[in-house]
Amino acid sequence: MKKAFSHYLARDLVGLLLVFLGVFTIVAELGAGGTIGHSLSLLSTELLGLAKYLAAALTGFLGILTIIERELKRKIELVLAAFLLFFNLTVYTQLLGHGGVLGAKFLTLQTTLGLSGLLLLTVVLDVIALCLLFAKSLSDLVAAFRALLVMIATGFRRGKPFGLAQGKQPEVKVLGQDRGAEKLKTEKDGAEDDGEPEVSSFGKNKDKKTKEEEIKVKRPRLKSHYALPPISLLEKKDEVPESGDIRTNVQIIKRTLSTFGISIEVETITIGPTITRYGVKLAEGVKLAKLLALQNDLALNLAAGMIRIEPIAGKSLVGIEVLNRKVAKVRLRNLVEEPAFSEAESLLEIPMGRQIAGEPFYSDLALMPHMLIAGTTGSGKSMFIHSIITALLLRNTPETLNFIMIDPKRVELVRYEDLPHLVMDPVLDTKKAIAVMQWLIREMEERFLVLQQHRARDLDSYNKLALKEGKPILPRIVLFIDEMADLMLTHGASLEASIVRLTQMARATGIHLVLATQRPSVDVVTGLIKANVPNRICFKVASQIDSRTVLDFAGAEKLVGLGDALTVGTRFGGARRFQAPLAGEAEINRIVQFWQNQAEEVEEKKGEAAAPRRISLEQLVHQRSDTEVDGDEGDDELFRQAYRIVVDTGKASTSLLQRKLRIGYGRAARLLDVLEDKGIVGPADGSKPRQILVDRDDAGSDKLEP
Repeated sequence: MKKAFSHYLARDLVGLLLVFLGVFTIVAELGAGGTIGHSLSLLSTELLGLAKYLAAALTGFLGILTIIERELKRKIELVLAAFLLFFNLTVYTQLLGHGGVLGAKFLTLQTTLGLSGLLLLTVVLDVIALCLLFAKSLSDLVAAFRALLVMIATGFRRGKPFGLAQGKQPEVKVLGQDRGAEKLKTEKDGAEDDGEPEVSSFGKNKDKKTKEEEIKVKRPRLKSHYALPPISLLEKKDEVPESGDIRTNVQIIKRTLSTFGISIEVETITIGPTITRYGVKLAEGVKLAKLLALQNDLALNLAAGMIRIEPIAGKSLVGIEVLNRKVAKVRLRNLVEEPAFSEAESLLEIPMGRQIAGEPFYSDLALMPHMLIAGTTGSGKSMFIHSIITALLLRNTPETLNFIMIDPKRVELVRYEDLPHLVMDPVLDTKKAIAVMQWLIREMEERFLVLQQHRARDLDSYNKLALKEGKPILPRIVLFIDEMADLMLTHGASLEASIVRLTQMARATGIHLVLATQRPSVDVVTGLIKANVPNRICFKVASQIDSRTVLDFAGAEKLVGLGDALTVGTRFGGARRFQAPLAGEAEINRIVQFWQNQAEEVEEKKGEAAAPRRISLEQLVHQRSDTEVDGDEGDDELFRQAYRIVVDTGKASTSLLQRKLRIGYGRAARLLDVLEDKGIVGPADGSKPRQILVDRDDAGSDKLEP
C-alpha cells in the first residue's frame, strides 16, 4: 500500500512541478517573477530565443498529461513527441534569427543535410510527433485533416465561425437522467452544428398530464361479477442508472483495441437500466472474431467484471455491453402504464421488461403460445413469474382466464391460493402433478370436441359465437410449473409426454404452459420440449453449456443476474437482452387481497353458483387410479406379461413390474392385486417378499384367463 501511494504521489508531484515550471516561465517573461524569474528569463532567452514561449507552454502541457495519463507506454510516447516538437521549434526560430544557443547548435545540421534536407527532416519529425501525440496512424491523420478542411469550408459557407463546425459525436441515448451522460450531453448541446446528432433521453420528452389520472387497462367485452384491480395498487418508483464516465470509457475502448491493431469508431452510446452499450464500427478488413477474442482484455481495462460483445441487429455496428455502476430496477407499474399494454387487444399481453435502450418490451402469450424460463437461484426467474401472474391479474377476470399452479418448492406460488382464478388449489405434491397434467389433457380433448361441433378454428372463434348466442365462454387456462427439474427427476417420462402433448396441440384450445427450472440440463430441458417450446427465456446460468441447452448459443453465463435475461422466440429474429420487471411482495399481496375480497363479496351477494368452483385434487388422483385399474384388468396382454415375469423371476413386487413393464405405480399395484386374487402370488406379509404359489410347469394353466 505504501509503495503504491508513493508511486502515485511521485507521479503527481512531477506533473505539478512541470506545470509550475511552464507557468512560472511565462510569468517571469511578464516581469512578475522576481529575481529568480528574471534570471530564468535571461537563461531561457539565451538558450532558446523566441522558442522559450512555446517551450514554456509545451512544458506545462506535458505536466498535465503526466498527471492524467496512467500508462507508462503512453507517457514515453508523449515525452518523445514533446522532444521532437521542441527540436523543430528551435530550428524554426533559429532560421528566423532568434533561436538561441540550442537553435544555433541544431542548425549546424544544415551543413550536413543542406537547407532543403533540414526542412524536410523537420516536416517528417512533425508528422511523427503528431502521430505520437494523438495516438493515430498516418492514414488516420490524413483522413482527419481532410475532414477538417471540409468542416472549415462548410462552416464558412454556412456563415458560422470555424470553432462551431464540430465533428460528429457519438449518438447518446439515455434512460432517464443518467449522470454519466450529462457532461457529454451538455457539451454536445453547446455546439450549434446541424450535422451533429441530437441526444435523445428516454422518458424525458414524454407529454405529461397536467393532472393525475388513474390509468385503466382495457376490459374484456363481457359481463362479469368482478371488477379489475386499479394500477394504483402497484408501486411507482423511477430509478436512474449510473453508467460512469462515458468519455473515459470510449477512450479506453479505442486505446485498448488500437493496441491490438484494431481501428474502430464509436458511433452510438445507449444507456439502459442494466448496461451501457457502445456501438462501434470496425474498420474495413477487421474480422468480428478478432474483436470477440479481446473481451477479457476490454473487461480488464474498463474495470468491468464481465462484458458482452454482440452485433447490433439492424445496424452494421458491434455492441460492447458494459455493466452500469448503478443498475436501475424496472418497476412493473411503469410498464403496465404504457399504452402498448393498457390498450392492447390481447388479454394475455405480458410486460417482459425493458430492452438495452430502455424501450418497453411486451409479448403476447396467446401467440407464443408457451414459455420456458431457466436461470440459477437468485437470477430473477421466480420474480419474473410473479410479474407475469400480476400482469395477467390486472387484465383478466375469472370468466376469461384460469390458472393451474404446480409448485414443488412449496414457497413461491402458494400465496395465490385464494385467487378466484384458480381451477384447483396449488399443487405442492409431485405425486399429484401427473394427475393434474392428465386432467389438463382430457380438458384439451373435450375442448377440441366443442370446437369441432361449432366449426370453430380456435378458442377466440368459439367465444365470439358463444357471446352472440348468449352462452358462457370458455376461459383460457395458463399452467405454471415453478421448478420443472424436480418433477422430471421423479416422473420424467410421464411428465415429458404430457408436456409434449399439450405444447403440440393445446394452443387452439386456449391452454398455455409457463415452465420454469433452475437446472437447465439436457435431462430436464429435453430435445422434445425445446422443439415444442420455441419461446425460451434464460436468466443468468452457471455455465456456457446451460446457456446452449436453453438458447442454443452461449451468452447467458455472462449476464449480471437480478433480472438480466436473454430471450429467443418466433415473433422476433435473433436474441434480445432485457431487464425483467420487478413486482414487490407487498404489491403482489395487495393484488391477491383485492381479488380475494371480491370473491367473498360475489359469493355473499350472488350465492355459491356465481363463485367459481374448484376441482378437488384428491378426486383427481382417485379418478386417475380408477381409470388405470379398469384398463389394466381388461388388458389381457399386460396381465400375461406380468404373470410371466413373476413366474420366471420367482419374485413379485410393485417396483419389479414398474421396471419391467414401464408402467406407473397404480397400474403395477393393481396387476399385483389381480395376481393375488387368482392365487398366483401370496398376500403381502410386511417387509417380507410375496410367496409365488405357481410353479413354472403350471405356466399354461387356466389361471391366465382373466
